[in-house]
Amino acid sequence: PTFMYKHITFMRELATGDFREMVKKATLSPSMLRYLNGNDNNKNAPNENYARELLELFTVGKGDLAGEGDYTTFTEKDVEQAAKALTGWKDEGFYKQNDNDRTGARFLSNLHDTSTKQLSPRFNNTQIPNKGEDEYAYLIDVIFESPFVATYICEKLYRYFVFYKISDDVRQNVIEPMAQIFRDNNYN
Repeated sequence: PTFMYKHITFMRELATGDFREMVKKATLSPSMLRYLNGNDNNKNAPNENYARELLELFTVGKGDLAGEGDYTTFTEKDVEQAAKALTGWKDEGFYKQNDNDRTGARFLSNLHDTSTKQLSPRFNNTQIPNKGEDEYAYLIDVIFESPFVATYICEKLYRYFVFYKISDDVRQNVIEPMAQIFRDNNYN
């Protein structure tokens, strides 16, 4: 219950603010670490579950298939490399016995992949060097350089608040201008 309470609380606090910061906070949420296998993600066996959701559901979306393992917005190689960048995080307090026990996330450097991660042309072939416990934030900043983040999130907002179908006219005259405003305001 504490994990879910903390997760819902930070979502409410950041829901109408800095979207990039919300994604960073969600990445280290003990709930996300527990339920999307971040706890199992280590340098010896990178777990791609959260990395895939980070790209496919939370940021750039799963674009049209452009080729084997390439979805126009990210590639399978990007998922693999992002998983490596996210290694070393564990949740704390899932089985806590009293209110004084810590609940949160902790970084274990011995479980972190220290190699340089190479992203695809979808992310300008960016290399992510070892940044230890700050590497997850650097990865997210790189993801947010993609123009697809704003477009994908604005499409989700339109579908939720206006209508589930997006025509070419709506894409051109509503989604793209809205996405540009989102980018211009640094994802706030």
